[in-house]
Amino acid sequence: MTIHKMKKPLSCNPLKISQPLGGILAMQGIFRSMPILHGAQGCTSFAKTLLTRHFREPIAVQTTALQEMDVIFDADLNLEKALETVLTKHRPDVIGVLSTALTEASGTDYGAKVKKFKREHNLKNHLIVTSSLPDFRGSLESGYSAMVESIIDGLLEQSNRKTYKLLKNQINLLPGSFLTAGDVMEIKEMIGAFGFDVITLPDLSTSLAGHLMTGFSPMTRGGIPIDSARQMMRSGYTIAIGASMERPARRLHNAAGIPYRVFSGVSGLASSDEFFYFLQNLSRETVPLRYRWQRESLLDCMLDAQFNYAGISAVVALEPDHLLSVASWLEEMGVELRGLVASYETTLLEELNRDVWVGDLDDAEQLAQGADLWISNSHGKRGAKRCGAAFMAMGFPIVDELGAYTSVTVGYRGTMEQINKAGNLLIQREENAHEGSVCHR
Repeated sequence: MTIHKMKKPLSCNPLKISQPLGGILAMQGIFRSMPILHGAQGCTSFAKTLLTRHFREPIAVQTTALQEMDVIFDADLNLEKALETVLTKHRPDVIGVLSTALTEASGTDYGAKVKKFKREHNLKNHLIVTSSLPDFRGSLESGYSAMVESIIDGLLEQSNRKTYKLLKNQINLLPGSFLTAGDVMEIKEMIGAFGFDVITLPDLSTSLAGHLMTGFSPMTRGGIPIDSARQMMRSGYTIAIGASMERPARRLHNAAGIPYRVFSGVSGLASSDEFFYFLQNLSRETVPLRYRWQRESLLDCMLDAQFNYAGISAVVALEPDHLLSVASWLEEMGVELRGLVASYETTLLEELNRDVWVGDLDDAEQLAQGADLWISNSHGKRGAKRCGAAFMAMGFPIVDELGAYTSVTVGYRGTMEQINKAGNLLIQREENAHEGSVCHR
């Protein structure tokens, strides 16, 4: 396997999304939380705009609104004022202070400032955490994972790292950033079907799943309550979905002795089988009948769609964890992967037996010449059109489709929906090609 790094003086049609946005996304899955972006106001506005357009929901986020003179003289003063304002006006249960490239490059010791603020205000009933998320490293996936890790560290600190008797019937679920709100709900139901109580951190399925709530709140209106999150230290097992979530799972293991298992994804026949086989062994229960029926339906779907996928090639441009998850079911359908483009380099990519390009959507367009299927976020739509490939929107952001955040892409049912969706796009592409070749008189 080879990782190809595109060397260009600039990024054309970027695939990479900043780490702070990933941190903000993770905070949306915690009830009554408020992320504070320690940086310029424009950084916060851009992140909030993308998240709002994707989820079509209000996004809770505040900023320290730094300007040039603030950074030069005392950026910590803005942070202190922001914390005081948020606590006075909103009284959130959880506050996450996220750094940006501006504060990281200036060398601001915001972590020490937050610790001092907590001591001076005696905030025992509030969870205030910090996370270093400079834009010049990583991407949305790494920012999301780092924020979850910081939250777990904060919970461990509040519990004084006590050891508890673990509850065998209670499972921690750490879903990766590439999972939709519908995916998180589906995985929770899968685990719960084997008799487990599930604690999910963060839980986007109850915050950004499109529910209606009366009134307005500047804080997150769904997600896991902080009291429930504190119960994670008593769980008998942790399940992490996505290689990027291994570090948060390892934190719980090292501090509380909770064993964990990391699944690279739960899309595709083999990955779904692996997930259900694990749950069956862990619970000593048989797989519920509805999931056995779903597996039969998936096999029939793969058989029905094989002729539409024969000889098909594809290019996929996504975050690393999502890239691997999508590539797995495409390969099961016999699709030739002409190009796999990731937003940044991770250890996961180094372990794959596939060639991967670390670059942007312009690189994906070069690889997609002659390809039949293009899978990426909405920013790749025009590139796919220029290449003549069928475009399938996945990842973040998806701004020109309804319900992307509630779609299910995991398990037998989710895999079947993906196969059918991509197959229908390929059928439509073929029909459009035939229409263009027919001469009407």
